[in-house]
Amino acid sequence: MTVEIENEHSKLVGESGPQSNHPPRTIGFISFLSIGYFLVSGGPFGIEGSVSAGSYAYVLLTYIILPIFWCIPHGLITAELSLMVNKDGGCSVWGEKAFGEYVSLSLGLFSWFAAIVDLSLYPVLFVQYFSNCFNGTPYENDLWGGGMETCTHCRLLIAFAVIVLIVLMNCWGAEQVGIFSTILSVILLTPFIIMVAMGIGHVQLGEILRIDGGLSNFKGVQWGVLLTNLVWSTSGFDATGQLAGEVKNPRRNYPIGIIGVMIITITSYVLPLLVGMQYDRDYANWQDGQFSIIALKVGGQWLGILLSIGGMVSSVGLFQCNLCTSARNLYSLSDRGYLPKVFSKLLPRRETPFVAILTNAAIVCILILMPFQAIMSLDMSIYSIVVTIEVIIYIKLFIWNPDYNRPYKAITTRWLLPYMASPMVFTILILVLSPFSIQWKTLVAVAINLAIVATRYFHNRYKQKNQMKSNNILDYEEESLIKKYSIN
Repeated sequence: MTVEIENEHSKLVGESGPQSNHPPRTIGFISFLSIGYFLVSGGPFGIEGSVSAGSYAYVLLTYIILPIFWCIPHGLITAELSLMVNKDGGCSVWGEKAFGEYVSLSLGLFSWFAAIVDLSLYPVLFVQYFSNCFNGTPYENDLWGGGMETCTHCRLLIAFAVIVLIVLMNCWGAEQVGIFSTILSVILLTPFIIMVAMGIGHVQLGEILRIDGGLSNFKGVQWGVLLTNLVWSTSGFDATGQLAGEVKNPRRNYPIGIIGVMIITITSYVLPLLVGMQYDRDYANWQDGQFSIIALKVGGQWLGILLSIGGMVSSVGLFQCNLCTSARNLYSLSDRGYLPKVFSKLLPRRETPFVAILTNAAIVCILILMPFQAIMSLDMSIYSIVVTIEVIIYIKLFIWNPDYNRPYKAITTRWLLPYMASPMVFTILILVLSPFSIQWKTLVAVAINLAIVATRYFHNRYKQKNQMKSNNILDYEEESLIKKYSIN
């Protein structure tokens, strides 16, 4: 009886109790740092499109200043809440602790959907950078070389092969994902280090800041494109919370690891952008894959090929780390009873959520057929909703639940809450500035999410009602028997 009361109390306060079976703690600090880097950044690949938004001065300032109000608060919120719950599941577990099961389910589904859409970008990027490797070679126009982007079945075959290999790596284990991510991060950053070392001495900062009117051309900047690219290229701190139950010594590794990811990410963006802007003064030329072209100008064909290889490596790392964390989200929702139990099944001996991994990979195989820009815009709209709810969760727990155990505290005073809430400014801007075609798709996704949550709510009410009827019948039959055989 005592155990039943305690379990019921845990459900009421939003705690699901210990997981019956879960992956082991195998991720050390270096592996966590590498996984975190791929979840948040994965290198400067993909940020080239933000330069085409307008004045170089505003692009640089955006990447230097705005992360202070986006990355730092979001990263610190992730560190505090991850250590508070100390189990796999990330934002859905935070939502359960703050508002109960329905918010947990809704947020978990939103986060999972955003991650799945995000995952579908990386096989596309891999093929693009693979194709760029053949620029300036005899195979530049070959269907299986530089002309691969014109061959649909070639692109899809390579993309599906990448998906299969990464699925196998994830099924092997999170520890192996971390080790492989460390190797990949070194490979992808090496060509950028070389490019910056060779080109930084030629940078004429004053001239760069005056291009296209400099700071006087505020109205000429496409702020929607710039903000979407910035947030997309620096998002993902909360995804590290999906692995909270598998990180060794989390009290030390989470705060230090997240701060390390912030420093590496911003540095690896700003310095290559500076060099790139020096060698390509026309912002209209900038598009995805532009760094490979700039590397050709800085160091020649060998550096261009090396950078394209780095782009392929980045895509692999991004895919494998995001697949790892999105599978933990699905696993956690299933393990806590919000989804069918099949998604929480672990692979024998390896102890990895293989059903969740395979399910996510199968969905990605369908989504890779969508255009890149459409995928990214929808991804950021859904992710903006997730971040907004995460900030609300943090504020609620900070104000109304100060007694919860917090091994790490991001802030100690309410006066800093407005700063911690600053990511919401970005999320609202992204939702408002998104084109109508993305806004209505986002509304459809929200409607589907709410329909699923409402279905669970009414299903629970139906079960409770039937349970009450059953209890009333049993009570009536028991009372009748007592009256029938009563001496009086």
